[in-house]
Amino acid sequence: MKKTKTSEKRPRRLFATTAAILLACTALISDSRWRLDVEEYELSSARLPDTFDGFRVVHLSDLHRVRFGKDNFRLVEKVQQAKPDIIALTGDFVEGDTDLAEIESLCAQLVQIAPTYFVSGNHDAGSGRLREIGTMMARCGVIYLQNSYRTITKNGKELVICGVEDPNAWAEMPTPDELVSTLRAEHPDTFVLLLGHRNYWPDRYPDLDVDVILSGHGHGGIIRLPFVGGLLGTNANLFPKYDAGVYDTQQYSMVVSRGLGNFPGIPRIFNPPHIPVIVLKSQ
Repeated sequence: MKKTKTSEKRPRRLFATTAAILLACTALISDSRWRLDVEEYELSSARLPDTFDGFRVVHLSDLHRVRFGKDNFRLVEKVQQAKPDIIALTGDFVEGDTDLAEIESLCAQLVQIAPTYFVSGNHDAGSGRLREIGTMMARCGVIYLQNSYRTITKNGKELVICGVEDPNAWAEMPTPDELVSTLRAEHPDTFVLLLGHRNYWPDRYPDLDVDVILSGHGHGGIIRLPFVGGLLGTNANLFPKYDAGVYDTQQYSMVVSRGLGNFPGIPRIFNPPHIPVIVLKSQ
């Protein structure tokens, strides 16, 4: 039987359609893996002094051994363009066998842009290398907040930055509410910015007396569905509650980063690496 022109075209159309779908999927995964998404959030507080109005915080989380160009130049460039007053690193920068020299190189560049603060995440704690990490952070000028806090002074007014270690870090650590209680004994009315890797704060500590919390951990739900949000939580739960963005409670606002690196074994989809920029405003 002689083939018709229509029957000859069908395999070509199928091939072209399949190739187009594969190219689209490749482009989507590449975009979700490498395009750095800078997102600005403006948060207001009556406790923030006027001298800190417009104070800018760049928030980086969950690097998980990923590099954005040689010496992370693309990441550093984005941070620099955001013009931060401080940089907050909220954990999971180290895996078990991560070369700490790579993290040190990145941190050494960040501290040249703005004062940089770090708290540990569950992967940092799980690496068993927290003491090495602390030594490395100190060497390159990063302030590692190990259940501790620092005061930032500007024109005679104060802001407190407080950092909570990951709960897997050490035995017999103070709880976050104990840490904040100690802080408040010294700074009863000061604006407090808290760094804590895990994103469970409104459920675990809804009454914590702080003003803004920065966290990561959730990877934005790993796979994000348009108009829906994150699909998978880090505990394999569907549609996680706190996947990305700002969550307001009666006590504080929490900003959750979608993170920079991949959740182990699962590629990011519709979920490009995230750089939140928090702009503090006084009321």
